Amino acid sequence: MKYPEIPVAQTLILSCIQYDFCNVVISPGSRNVPLAIGFASNEKFNCYSIVDERSAAYMACGMAAESNEPVVITCTGATASRNYLPGLTEAFHRKLPVLAVTGTRDISKYGHLEDQVIDRTVKPKDAAKITAHIPIVKDDDDRWECVVKINEALGELTNNGGGPVHINLTTNYTRTYTTKEI
Repeated sequence: MKYPEIPVAQTLILSCIQYDFCNVVISPGSRNVPLAIGFASNEKFNCYSIVDERSAAYMACGMAAESNEPVVITCTGATASRNYLPGLTEAFHRKLPVLAVTGTRDISKYGHLEDQVIDRTVKPKDAAKITAHIPIVKDDDDRWECVVKINEALGELTNNGGGPVHINLTTNYTRTYTTKEI
C-alpha cells in the first residue's frame, strides 16, 4: 500500500477505514491526488473514477440510496467542487450519507487573486449538514483539531436521519507516496 506523506490525508483515510466505509468516487485533480492514491492503494475501498464531478455526486447518491451506507466523493478545489452542489442538494433532501471531500490550498490564499482558489468556508443551506475545514497539520494541536473535526463530520453522516457532509481538506501537492502504514 502507498499512502501520502500528508497527515490530513492519512487521517481522513484512516478514519474512513475505522468507520468501515467502502465506496469512494474519485474525480481526479491535483489537490485530491493524495486522497485518490491513498484510497486506491487500499484494497478495502472500492474506487470509481468519474471525471465529471456532477455525475460523480449523483452516482454517490444512487450508491448511498441502494446500500444505505456512506459513500465518499472527492475532487480537487476551485470550481470543480461547485459541480457537486446539485448532487449534494439531492442527498440533503433525501438524507443520503454522502461525504464530499474537496481539496484546497491554505485558507490564507482566499480572496487574493490566486488561481484555482475559491472560498468554501460557508456552506449552502441545503447541500450539507455541516462543513468542516481541515487545515495543514504542523504540530500535535493541529493533529488533534484534524481528528476531532473529521470525526464530527463523519458522525453527522448518519446522525439524526443522516445526510451529506462536506470536508474541505487543505493539502499540499506531493509526489511522495512512501508511507506503507498509517
